[in-house]
Amino acid sequence: MSTSPNVESKYQLKSIHAEIDLYDRRLAHLLKYDVFETEAARAAATRKLTLKRDPLAETARRLVAEGVEYKESELPRSFRPEGVPAPVEAKQPEPESAPAALHNAAENRSTRRQGSPFAGTSLDWEKSVQHYMQNKAAKA
Repeated sequence: MSTSPNVESKYQLKSIHAEIDLYDRRLAHLLKYDVFETEAARAAATRKLTLKRDPLAETARRLVAEGVEYKESELPRSFRPEGVPAPVEAKQPEPESAPAALHNAAENRSTRRQGSPFAGTSLDWEKSVQHYMQNKAAKA
């Protein structure tokens, strides 16, 4: 069974975009947070990462020029137009029916109340929540 080169390139382009984005983040961190003894050391570190990133960027641009499909949300930060954030693909949760929602809520509560392995220790958060609720009710 053979796969078409276009499909294979689509996934290759996606991984190349992810790797370029990683180098973009590493460069941004290096320039903003890393401390170097001299500016020459900073420039050398920047040049080292840039030399690794540039061939990937060239390959990605070549694949796009060849017509390989890609999603706008998968573009690396450096390939996006100035001031345009990455598109967010939000998934809408499916509404649950009322009986199913009540069943899930009851199931979550029963799971929570089975007892904590930290009961009686300083990590027992349930005890502190109960104490908080009692104080809140007394003040109201």
